Amino acid sequence: MADELLSHLLIAGRVRGIPFKPPLAVPRKHKYNRNVGEHGRRLLAQLDELAASIGVLEAVREALELPLQRGMSIAVEFTPRGKFDCSKVDWSQDKIELLTVQAHTNSDIAVLHIPDGKLAALVRRIRDYVETENEPTIKQAALVDAIENIKRAAFGEMWTDPGDPPTDGKKHWFQVWLRHSHGNAGDIVEEFTQLSARVGIQTDPGYVAFPGRLVVAALGTKEAFEQAVELLDLIAEIRPVEPTAEFFLSKLSQSEQADWTKDLLSRTTFPDGEAPHLCLMDTGVNHGHPLLAPALADEDMHTYDPAWQKADHAGHGSEMAGIAVWGDLTKPLSSDNEVLVPHRLESVKILPPVGQTAPKLWGKVTAESVYRVEVTAAERSRVFAMMTTTVGHLLGLPSEWSATIDQLAFGRPAVDVANVGRAKQQPVRVPRLFVLSAGNVPWADWGEYPASNHKSPIQNPAQAWNVLTVGAATALTEIDNKTYPDLKPLATAGDLSPSSTTSLLWSNTAWPLKPDVVAEGGNASRDKYSVTVGPDALRVLTTSDTPTAALFAATGDTSAAAAEVARLCAHLRAEYPDYWPETIRALVVHGADHTPAMREPFPKVLKQDHKDRLLRMYGFGLVNHDSAQFSTAHRPTLVVQRSFAPYQRQVGGYIGSGPMQLHDLPWPADELKHISEKQVELRVTLSYFVEPNPSARGWLSKFRYQSFGLRFLVKGASEDDAQFLLRVNRQAREELSEEELEDEYNDPDVKYWRYGPKIRTRGSVHSDVWTGTAEQLAAKNQIAIVPVGGWWKYWKSAKQYGMEARYALVVSLRVDEDVDTDVYTPIVTILAPAAVIDIDVDGGDEDLL
Repeated sequence: MADELLSHLLIAGRVRGIPFKPPLAVPRKHKYNRNVGEHGRRLLAQLDELAASIGVLEAVREALELPLQRGMSIAVEFTPRGKFDCSKVDWSQDKIELLTVQAHTNSDIAVLHIPDGKLAALVRRIRDYVETENEPTIKQAALVDAIENIKRAAFGEMWTDPGDPPTDGKKHWFQVWLRHSHGNAGDIVEEFTQLSARVGIQTDPGYVAFPGRLVVAALGTKEAFEQAVELLDLIAEIRPVEPTAEFFLSKLSQSEQADWTKDLLSRTTFPDGEAPHLCLMDTGVNHGHPLLAPALADEDMHTYDPAWQKADHAGHGSEMAGIAVWGDLTKPLSSDNEVLVPHRLESVKILPPVGQTAPKLWGKVTAESVYRVEVTAAERSRVFAMMTTTVGHLLGLPSEWSATIDQLAFGRPAVDVANVGRAKQQPVRVPRLFVLSAGNVPWADWGEYPASNHKSPIQNPAQAWNVLTVGAATALTEIDNKTYPDLKPLATAGDLSPSSTTSLLWSNTAWPLKPDVVAEGGNASRDKYSVTVGPDALRVLTTSDTPTAALFAATGDTSAAAAEVARLCAHLRAEYPDYWPETIRALVVHGADHTPAMREPFPKVLKQDHKDRLLRMYGFGLVNHDSAQFSTAHRPTLVVQRSFAPYQRQVGGYIGSGPMQLHDLPWPADELKHISEKQVELRVTLSYFVEPNPSARGWLSKFRYQSFGLRFLVKGASEDDAQFLLRVNRQAREELSEEELEDEYNDPDVKYWRYGPKIRTRGSVHSDVWTGTAEQLAAKNQIAIVPVGGWWKYWKSAKQYGMEARYALVVSLRVDEDVDTDVYTPIVTILAPAAVIDIDVDGGDEDLL
């Protein structure tokens, strides 16, 4: 059962500014070990419990007149994630079959089918490991060392879809993947059909065959499938059957589309005008569409050129508006749940009508369009989303357009260096949040997927530092084989969409790794001759620009992905109105992760070039609404918003570093001690907006692009407070004698970070994940934010060295949901202010005086 969704925790205080000088660091090695005897005997005890449960299982089977002595499915947890090759437990000689492997936060869960009497094969291997305690065999040590727990497999271990299964108690269609290790396929399907009917499951005729698997569609409640998983020995995994865009586009008449629309609107609540607004900078919006009209007021429609019509002249803006409000419409339309839309829309038309000349200075158009929107509602909380790009070969270099957007995001007019000393006062900074599409691979090149993605660079202005640049991935792979018998999906589920550009061709390591994240952008299909965009089942369902002809349309690519991420940002602004734009960006990145399909081409142990390539293709991964927006009892997320001066003028006129910011983390020591040996993850994301300097005068000189830079450094599990300070701050070492100084001051935990300091520090949003035990995490209770060089420091005549910078720091502790713990509530208690008792001395309770 999924944890309750809880609010993130905003931390005030718990930070000190400390005089700082930057150090250098060199990584050092660390070794992973277990107590062989203790660990092996604990696993044998778990296997004894499994053996004891077989009798109960057989009794239930007998009562339902199901075949006996069919064995059981067990779940084996391997830690840490990716350390052990789970395929090595597919032991054909013992007829033990590996059914599924799922990557969790800190572990891999392998589900094995154990035939009757074959549990002894696993017992034997663990006993061999224990009996050779002093010199365990290499083979058994690698296996048993990696096993954390063994238990009976349940429905949750068989559910392999990233979404949650239905919990409403109603019957739903599921895809059931059956084991096919022996026998005739038709006979196995027939056997499943007959046996599953005894637990209330109805199977649709027909099946699809893959190597070792047979896929059938079956109707039943979640409870019925839970029973089938436990009692039948045929099921390997379960996935949902979901409606696609094709159903709503191709199989519904215009009047039926109207009925679905009315039903959705009857279940939806829209906010008032005080809600956050998502501003689409596109081709305009035809807001007469019934699904858009409640979210977009007439007075919130604008144009860059006042002579232009506000309506959508090309269709693109109206399609993006549908995603910006609803996301992929297949989900809210096919659900019967109540829907809350927490934000509203704005539209500013930036693209000229057909026949007019395109602008030469897109930065100018963008800036003036932003100001035109803001002048009508200056105090409004908003997110800007733009899907327009130009095709060029900038390869990450800043442009007029990208730098203008960075300046708008930073939130003040560009510094007039020639007259910097004459300004009476500094303008107030008003940072802005922008979401940009990465740009698309031309459709004509999709036939070379994925090579075409690798050689198609992210387009201008998506190289901007301060924005959320969005690429496209896809989960849409289902094609109606009766209608399209020769078509196969081009991209596999969870992988890069054929449309998505990458930054693999960017060679300059001074630039950010883009995209930042990816979201659903649809798929394509191919037969033996060509590639086709679509069919509709592989595209995203949205609102049509011509609602009188059809209410729905199919769309996709990085435009749709960017609209979806902008919608997530608007939800975050509604949920957390006091959070800065830098913080919203941090939360989106912080909640993203790479899918198994994204990781599959890479080795399990990533080298630096693998990490670089992974981030240049997918950014920090696929966005996740729940992870970005909410904490849970197993995944508390802490948020810090802080300002300080990264540089200071020193005696003699030298511009040195400002104070480092040392944050104390409110880790629940008692609860972490209770789960001390469990693996946990610590994720840290740092987000800040730089002021751009796009002039090409040497990107690593005093004229570098970024005004300032920041880095986060985390206390090592084996360090005390003083050792951590000595490692990260050369100023602290100056107080030591030569005898007290060490030769090296290195991060003792550097190898347990997913990306490490060489990769994660590109651009102005940095994110990384550390994996270790709860006991180790309890000691990692400090984070230092330290300044590094920027043009504010080195370009002395610009006189910006005293400027304040601000940053958002997001920190999450993640424990696997299978662990019986709550680490959220103790943190709330630690952060709660001390109770204050007010005493009325003029006539209150005299006993209190």
